[in-house]
Amino acid sequence: MPLRGALAGLLLTVLSNPASGQEVLTLDRAVHDALAHNRGLAAARAGTDEADARVAVTRSQYFPRASFVESWQRGDQPVFVFSSLLSARRFGAPNFAIDALNQPNPIGFFHGAVAIEQMVFDGGRTRAGVSSAASGRVMAQAALDEAAAALVLHVTQTYGRLLIAESGLRTAAASIAAAEEDIARARRRRDAGTVTEADVLSLAVHLADVRQRAIQTTGDAAILRAELNRLMGTPVDGEFAVQEPPAVNDTAPASWSQLVAEAEAARPELRRTAAAVSMADAGRRQARAAWMPQLAAQAGYQLDGTSFADRASAWVVGGEVRWSLSTGGAEIASARASAAALARARAEHDDARAAVQVELLTALRRLESAQARQAVAATAVDQARESQRIIRDRYDAGMAPVQDVLRASTAVLDAEAQRTAAIVERVEANAELRRALGRNP
Repeated sequence: MPLRGALAGLLLTVLSNPASGQEVLTLDRAVHDALAHNRGLAAARAGTDEADARVAVTRSQYFPRASFVESWQRGDQPVFVFSSLLSARRFGAPNFAIDALNQPNPIGFFHGAVAIEQMVFDGGRTRAGVSSAASGRVMAQAALDEAAAALVLHVTQTYGRLLIAESGLRTAAASIAAAEEDIARARRRRDAGTVTEADVLSLAVHLADVRQRAIQTTGDAAILRAELNRLMGTPVDGEFAVQEPPAVNDTAPASWSQLVAEAEAARPELRRTAAAVSMADAGRRQARAAWMPQLAAQAGYQLDGTSFADRASAWVVGGEVRWSLSTGGAEIASARASAAALARARAEHDDARAAVQVELLTALRRLESAQARQAVAATAVDQARESQRIIRDRYDAGMAPVQDVLRASTAVLDAEAQRTAAIVERVEANAELRRALGRNP
């Protein structure tokens, strides 16, 4: 065997033989690792944590706000000295002297205060804000579920393409060995004078073509393996082999109305768009609340003195009504904008529902096609191999031209590729149907 053929054969043997030390990665393991370690999914999970925190921030507005202040100042500014002595309850008759008022001695002032404010009525602003934040949390969780479903499908598709590539390598290795035997057979017949050199050259061209396919497929497999490693959150140069998954448990058939009902209840896209409708409605309520006044209750307690340890206490309670409206019509414009946003969210939700139904129908039809194609492909492989055996026997007997041998070899390659592709297509179609139904990965 030429050196190039020996090297190619050795490479194919290593790549196509998982027992040579490579770890065998199953599809279930690939999906599990991707869901556990994918970096993009980790970012989506952080988004749900952020949304949870925003709900807590918004809900805290129901509770009173407390503030504490401790300060110290020193100066001889007349108003400062006058108010400090009065707050400390140290103001005496001598402090009314004109000279004392105009040219007071410097004084230090300690001020400590605790204040509490409770919003009693805000026109529904807080309630709408909490509702909006809760909808945001639902949207974040739905986005996480969408990302997980998309990741599972992407992993399945990448695994399937890698499976096709490795199957192609194994088929190519077998084809190279068969082509070399065919060349040896043709050379013996040429030496016996029963065929010409053209037969040997035709078979040599076929062998070179198969080797070229193997080299290209080797590169494709390396790229797909790196992509699968990225999806699983592992180093991209990790080595492993894949294997054909066991027979998939296709989704049990059900009536169209049952499948649509399941999809509409479970699809994260619909949960997200429904939450967007709720968020838009909360925005509309917030816009309406802008027309309403706000009522707050307040209470404070303070300690003031010219020394840290000797202070006078004071307290104050009260309420405040705040009612501010834009003279430029901002509230009216905000109400129009929120109404338009709500209409847009509802239209997007209806469009998403229709898109889900189309995706579900597409997945069902593709699964039916894949099931039929897999059965046909398995029969085609057996027929191609049997045809190749018969034609080789006829060629040995001088009853078939070399072109028939080449066509039979190519037919085996194509049939094997179609068989693997049919298996992969069925696995992918089943995964797409599960995603279309919103079933958890």
